[in-house]
Amino acid sequence: MSQSLKMKSADFDVTALSSHMGVEICGVDMSQPLDAITIDAIYQTWLAHNVILLRNQKVADKDLVRFSRYFGELDLGPTMAWQPEEGREHPEIYVISNIVKDGNALGFLGDTEVDWHTDLCHSDLPPKATTLYALEIPTDGSGDTGYMNMYGVFEALPQAIKKAINGRELKHEDAHTLQGELRLGVSEDKLRSLEEAPGPVHPMVRTHPETGRKALYIGRQYNGDHRAAYIIGMPRDESDALLDEIWTIIRYEKCTWYHKWQVGDFLMWDNRCVMHRRGPFSSKMRRIMHRTQIRDASLT
Repeated sequence: MSQSLKMKSADFDVTALSSHMGVEICGVDMSQPLDAITIDAIYQTWLAHNVILLRNQKVADKDLVRFSRYFGELDLGPTMAWQPEEGREHPEIYVISNIVKDGNALGFLGDTEVDWHTDLCHSDLPPKATTLYALEIPTDGSGDTGYMNMYGVFEALPQAIKKAINGRELKHEDAHTLQGELRLGVSEDKLRSLEEAPGPVHPMVRTHPETGRKALYIGRQYNGDHRAAYIIGMPRDESDALLDEIWTIIRYEKCTWYHKWQVGDFLMWDNRCVMHRRGPFSSKMRRIMHRTQIRDASLT
């Protein structure tokens, strides 16, 4: 499905990627500065469809940062242990890679499969948007990224579950990474329970600050082998049972779309109403992505 979108001087084509979410925008060159009307047209398209794809881009880090900043302030990406904290040319860039050079990892997240999650749900201020730009991808086509429309998931929940989570909040633990590794500064012997672990509290159902639509917001099911969240004010056994039921439902829900990467692909998704996951790929295959995260001004 393709349609031409023209908004005053903005002129680009939009093609639907699935019936659930996502569009490809054609006719925009990210390596060049954009005018305000085009920027607004892209942003409104993104809000309406949750995920946008721009293919065949050839951008330097400065271009990726400039394009991302059109839509808000950027969070700083983390540094590797061997990198100097200062002096990085573009500290907003978060390198995702499985490549190791001279004994040092070039980026984060390696080559393991990554389950469904919301970026930085374990922080007080999760970003409103995440972007990914593909520099190298596995030659066998593996390592797809899946996206799930959490508007649609919420709407499809049984009424009994909607009633059970109405007004409820989740505590998202911040002691472990998604892979289950202890975060810096956290001591295992002090983690006597999930309830005592550090982490923020977020509503289970979020009203999107710009669209006004409701989305299920449950972050992660596990960090490695560790439960990632519990429902505030509910006995743990009941909380675990209800969350497991919800996760079982959404894993079979059809509100998903999977993207097969090509070099030069750029994706931006709405972290407030979209979860994502990464499929497995061989450790022998090289994969490099550059990521930015756009701050959610409504939370500050």
